[in-house]
Amino acid sequence: MNFDDASEKRHFVVLLGGEIHDIASIGAMPQNATVIAADSGLHLAEPLGLSVSTVVGDMDSVDATALAAVEALGTQILRFSPDKDASDAELALSHAASLGATHLTVVTGRSDRLDHELGNFAVLFLHELRRCEVELRVAGARVFPLDAHDGTGSSLRIRCAVGDIVGVLPFGGDAHGVTTTGLHWALSNETLAVNSSRGISNRAVDDEVHVRVTSGRLLVTVTKGSRS
Repeated sequence: MNFDDASEKRHFVVLLGGEIHDIASIGAMPQNATVIAADSGLHLAEPLGLSVSTVVGDMDSVDATALAAVEALGTQILRFSPDKDASDAELALSHAASLGATHLTVVTGRSDRLDHELGNFAVLFLHELRRCEVELRVAGARVFPLDAHDGTGSSLRIRCAVGDIVGVLPFGGDAHGVTTTGLHWALSNETLAVNSSRGISNRAVDDEVHVRVTSGRLLVTVTKGSRS
């Protein structure tokens, strides 16, 4: 997967809940993207300069006045019962996939619900998203899921700056055949154990980082760092 490929894609932005103290740290949004908000993710639309196409969720945390205002302007509202088996984030991502998304930029803030924050990482690996290029932006960092779901391996290339802090973290189990280029501490066909912190705190030495895994799942994180 190439997250900077300029070829035509169906871009979607999915806004999740949480508070963002520095909106500029989120970075520029994809042009001409369809925007879906998960419940109170609607509150992120205005500061990001986005117009929301659909709001998805049980509507237990979104401001009722704000919701009514966008509904009056023609925004689609997909309401679900609070007694459901999926988070609003999962529902919003699944909805984007059902509309044919090929590239997803997911934006979320920090909250007082650790379970929700951890769940936001889990749903990046939804089966429906296996053919999507997915990027999560949170707390000034970018997060990319990499899933060798079909047994043939999977790879990605990420544009970054020299000196950026890069984490390569196994998710849900050990990751095998991990190979990287563009990092200070390179990995070559290695195993990262899920109960080890070995993959954290690496640094980019090039403006493009390449990561490949032959078996398992990885979360690749990029946080702005100082240039060396």
